[in-house]
Amino acid sequence: MTDARDRVLGAVRDALLRATLPHSAAVRPFYVVPDDQTTKADRIAQFTSALIALTGEVHEAGSLDAICDLIAQIARRDNATRYLSWSDEAIECPGLAAGLLSRGMRRVTYDLPVDQAGRLGAARSLATVELGVTGADAALSDGGAIVLASGPGRGRLASLLPPVHIALVKSDRFYGSLPALLAARPDLVARGSNFVVVAGPSRTADIEMMLTHGVHGPKHVHAILIP
Repeated sequence: MTDARDRVLGAVRDALLRATLPHSAAVRPFYVVPDDQTTKADRIAQFTSALIALTGEVHEAGSLDAICDLIAQIARRDNATRYLSWSDEAIECPGLAAGLLSRGMRRVTYDLPVDQAGRLGAARSLATVELGVTGADAALSDGGAIVLASGPGRGRLASLLPPVHIALVKSDRFYGSLPALLAARPDLVARGSNFVVVAGPSRTADIEMMLTHGVHGPKHVHAILIP
């Protein structure tokens, strides 16, 4: 056994001494299909199919009133009257908070304390909020995923804590894949302290392969496609 091991290790050492590194220009760690080879309609259709396969839901709304009506409809389904959200500016939907308020939905604002005990208490109180509303920095067609970068007006809790997450996705933000997005928008990774790719509702499987939704995030994810 020792002789065989020594022969294998010796062969590896000899190969390393003779090896040469390829020129960096010749290295392609992955193949990216350029988004200009597919139409926007194709990317949206693929995204819709992928997210539905992950038990998410996809909707379309062409105006502020339609967006607010749709969010209120989803909220009624889950008996929600309060929501956490990004700011209207970050969502890029002016008038959203006022529109939802007129439909009986109240936005819960928060500013988590710095000390650990205070943060824990505040998080526990916010855990009773039923709905989270965010925008989306991008949507990935191949996996039905929504990309969120945190920052001012873009709190992470809105997409993580409530059992229902609604993301407003602009129609010009669909990319074929994560590599295609990063090639086109490398700034997103450095925009904030958190860069998240959300592929459908939270799901966890134990050793017996019992699938559970909502253990580490929302049980329901809705994408509303807006102009």
